[in-house]
Amino acid sequence: MWIFGYGSLMFDGWEAACGCTGRRWADLPGYRRSFNKKSVESRGTPEAPGLTLNLVRAAGHVCRGIAFAFEDDDSAPEIVLGLQKREACKPRALAVQLEDGRTVTAQVYIYEGRNLIADSMPLADKAAMIAKAEGIRGPNFDYVRDTYEGLKGVGVDDPAVTTLWEAVKKYPDQPKLL
Repeated sequence: MWIFGYGSLMFDGWEAACGCTGRRWADLPGYRRSFNKKSVESRGTPEAPGLTLNLVRAAGHVCRGIAFAFEDDDSAPEIVLGLQKREACKPRALAVQLEDGRTVTAQVYIYEGRNLIADSMPLADKAAMIAKAEGIRGPNFDYVRDTYEGLKGVGVDDPAVTTLWEAVKKYPDQPKLL
C-alpha cells in the first residue's frame, strides 16, 4: 500500500508509528497545492477559521510529494482510517510516479467537503484569515510557517505555499521573525 503526502505528511514523522517500509519522491500529475480548506478546530474556530493545505485539480501541473510504502496487510485499513480522521476526508486511489520511474496507485487525501473556500480568494484575504485564526493545535500562522519550512527543508519549492507565507509573515501583529 502506498500513501502520498504533499504537506505535513511529508515531514512530521507520522509514518514511523505506522510501520512504514519505505519512502520515495513521487509526482502526482494534474494537481497542485492550495490553502483552500477551512480549519474550524485544529487551526481555527467556526467564528475565525484558519486555512490548511489541500490539493486542487490543475491541468498541466504536477504536485511533488513523498509516497510512503506500507505492507498491504491487516494494519493497512487502520492506517488509512487514522489518516482519514486526521485529514477529514476519505482517500482517493490515484496514480503517482515514483522517482525510479514506476507508477503506483497511492491513497491521496483530497478534501472536497463543505469547508472549502474559493481557490480564487485574494491573497490578502487569505493572509488576514490566517493571521487571526487559532485552534486547538495552535495558531494558523504557525501551521503555514511550518508547512513552508517543512517543504523547503525537503527541497520542495511550491510557489503557492511560498507566496502565501510571504504575505502571512508580513501581516500586522504576527511574531517577528529573525
